[in-house]
Amino acid sequence: MNAWPKISIVTPSYNQGKFLEETILSVLSQEYPNLEYIIIDGGSTDQSVEIIRQYADRLSYWESERDRGFGHAINKGFSRATGEILCWLNSDDVLLPGALLTVGKYFARHADVGLVFSDRHVIGEQSDLLFKRKYFFYLPGQLRFAKTLPQECTFWRRTAFDKAGPYLNEELKFAIDLELWCRLSKVTTFRHIPLFLGAFRDQPLSKSTTLLDLGRTERQAIIAKYFERYPSQLALKVYQAWLTTLRRVYRLLGIESWKRKKILNESGQ
Repeated sequence: MNAWPKISIVTPSYNQGKFLEETILSVLSQEYPNLEYIIIDGGSTDQSVEIIRQYADRLSYWESERDRGFGHAINKGFSRATGEILCWLNSDDVLLPGALLTVGKYFARHADVGLVFSDRHVIGEQSDLLFKRKYFFYLPGQLRFAKTLPQECTFWRRTAFDKAGPYLNEELKFAIDLELWCRLSKVTTFRHIPLFLGAFRDQPLSKSTTLLDLGRTERQAIIAKYFERYPSQLALKVYQAWLTTLRRVYRLLGIESWKRKKILNESGQ
């Protein structure tokens, strides 16, 4: 296998001291041999800065100052990142054990792949497991039907990011990840890793909870921009029914299990 690719992770943070330490430790405990971890705090007034300072000697860079919002914070982090592989991890989400070793080995073995995403856990405020969400192999055009990717479980190559435009759209408040996936889908190959590599935290103040209406509006505008128009309700229902049937066949044939065993063998797990 080639040398471990450098993975750069950016965590945007603002007044998430309740969860931030768990997020930080989930990254630093990965024991990945070529990690660059950057935290961009927006000038938190809670205990966040004190928490970050505790781990400052293990971070590649951190700052705490006012910014223009979520997207701007991530863009600031990526502008400093030097890794071959990129990801951002929100300050209330976590990586699961072994995630970076799996991702690093996969990218090292598959030079043709520019983006990978995995299955996710959904956890509560107390880090209790609420449920597990399995995804599916990437289907060209799935983004057209608002079938997006689990953001905290998605990693991509710097080369693809540079081609797609190495920034996040700071005007977006909710669907900032979908907009990036749409751009990346035009320039690189996506692959699904059928393992649980990260956890999304479902908590009252999460963006996904507080911005649902705005999220729908943004998703519709993004899909219309990149795929000419947003699909009708009938088209969405037909696609979902077809996708559900395809998933059942995929699992009944054992393809998912075969892929999982193959990746585990490759990563030595």
